[in-house]
Amino acid sequence: MADLNEQLNAVKSKENFLEKITRIIPGYDGYVNRDNSRELDTILRNTLAQKLDANHVILKNVTLNLSQRGKLFETDGIDKLDKKLQLCTAKFKSAARGYSGAFDVVKVKEDKLNQLYQFDASLLNNVDAVSGACTAMDSNSKANVDIKADMEKVSLLLDEMVKMFDQREQILNVV
Repeated sequence: MADLNEQLNAVKSKENFLEKITRIIPGYDGYVNRDNSRELDTILRNTLAQKLDANHVILKNVTLNLSQRGKLFETDGIDKLDKKLQLCTAKFKSAARGYSGAFDVVKVKEDKLNQLYQFDASLLNNVDAVSGACTAMDSNSKANVDIKADMEKVSLLLDEMVKMFDQREQILNVV
């Protein structure tokens, strides 16, 4: 993932003449940068949510594999994992954008927005770890190997991600 400043410079380089002229207005440049930062962070979080969402199909395949092998009792744990996965995806999609209105007492500055972006970008490794663990569970269920350890790993990774994402709110609340 590129740094937020690199992303903002890429956005600036694609602006048309009128957009470049309006940046001359005092205070407007910072406003536009903050708005672009929020939008880039939203795009990043939506990308992470889509990557997590793809694991629903994998979990359904695991359930299918288990049911075909007569291991219906093990599918109960898969449903719980699917619910946790839905929770994580919802957190990504509904997270605060770091918005502060013109008359809000606490203003969200560019450095906070940069922290949010960096924090969200750091979650990419966790999302990839969840995807890898789900894929391993799918492979093991196809090979008729016990998947209890895989299920536990996915569960722990999802729990950790929820805790980490809850820390994100602290970035916004610190003055």
